[in-house]
Amino acid sequence: MIATLDALSDIKSCRGNPGLEALAAVRGFALPPRVVTRPPGDGLWRDAGYSVELWDGKDEEAASALLRGSGVLSVLTGTSDLDEPGDRALWAAARSLGIESHAVLDHPAGLAERFRNPDGRISWPDWLYVSDEVFARRLSDIGAPAERIRMIGDLHHLRLRRIAGKRSPEEIGALRGKWGAGESDFVLLFVSECTAEMTLFGYKNTYVETEVLDSMLRTLKEGSAPWGGAIDPSSLLVIVRAHPRDKKDKYRNVIDRWREQLRINATVEGAPDLAILAADITVGMNSSMLYEANLLGRKAVSLTGHDILSGKSRAV
Repeated sequence: MIATLDALSDIKSCRGNPGLEALAAVRGFALPPRVVTRPPGDGLWRDAGYSVELWDGKDEEAASALLRGSGVLSVLTGTSDLDEPGDRALWAAARSLGIESHAVLDHPAGLAERFRNPDGRISWPDWLYVSDEVFARRLSDIGAPAERIRMIGDLHHLRLRRIAGKRSPEEIGALRGKWGAGESDFVLLFVSECTAEMTLFGYKNTYVETEVLDSMLRTLKEGSAPWGGAIDPSSLLVIVRAHPRDKKDKYRNVIDRWREQLRINATVEGAPDLAILAADITVGMNSSMLYEANLLGRKAVSLTGHDILSGKSRAV
């Protein structure tokens, strides 16, 4: 059984969950897997050719009810953010029923919290799958049993490359047109993240996303690029792309404050890989889309100094 429980956007073109996207790309199962997910995550699974069922369980009791008598031989999950306990509940229930559990990790952010229960206890699945030895070492550093860790490469990035490689110049140009970009415009894609929203669940953060955007726009208006050098504000178009978990109109006040001085468009138009290809630069804080832009050979900058190189350094 495959379970992907982290909340997604109900806007299909908006980025979802790299862990889900990685698992949906897995093939070669000996038997057709049973897939359970939270709405609206079923859309991506259906697009990948799977039949799915929705599950709203949150604790071990609900997970046990789902698994008991089901004939499931193993459980495969992603790892979810602080507000989603379903993965840990499934690992615990599976262990109590003698079922093996497996989890694929897609991002190093908030690593320890992905395994910590509300009472402070740590829950591990039977097997953990990571992209490389650096990520494996980080898991070991927070207490994961080394013998449970397996390195498999980055499934999500392999899938992303495959999809992006099929994009045509016409598709890319069409998205730039929808954004309102002219041929000579320099398009800056600002990719949000939901760290402010996650602080409600105990996530520790060292920056405020709206302040980061405001500071960037101020620098751009002055003709300077935050990544160094000069920029012509008259040929600049800033696209602000919300995270699926962002509160509604999160950046509205900032955008309204600068709209008369800079060209700004808030939109989630275009799939993540297409948006990256359509932009001249992708800018943000620690979003997965920065790693993805780097992977696709596009210029990317972290305004908060995060290491956004894909591959091993991603887990540093």
